[in-house]
Amino acid sequence: LSPDNIPLDDKDKEKLQQVMEQDPLSLIEYWSIDPDYDGDTFRSTWQDYRENVDNDSDPLHCVYSTRIAMPHKDERKVCVKAVDVFGFESQVILDVKC
Repeated sequence: LSPDNIPLDDKDKEKLQQVMEQDPLSLIEYWSIDPDYDGDTFRSTWQDYRENVDNDSDPLHCVYSTRIAMPHKDERKVCVKAVDVFGFESQVILDVKC
């Protein structure tokens, strides 16, 4: 994400740049986890989003970490998807050895 890709005036671009440097995770609107990703279909088994106070008491931020109990496997792929406040989606796939 670059402030230059978003139609903002220079003052707001500067403010956005400051937020990105000081607290970049505050720009996350929603994130979810597929702890057993098959490489094709994302199946969310956990998610958090702004205004959800079930995971914490802060309605303005998503939680930054979680724990998920899963049946033991020697290896698995974990896929994490995130959407920021501008609607940009990103995804990370991790190979986890247990």
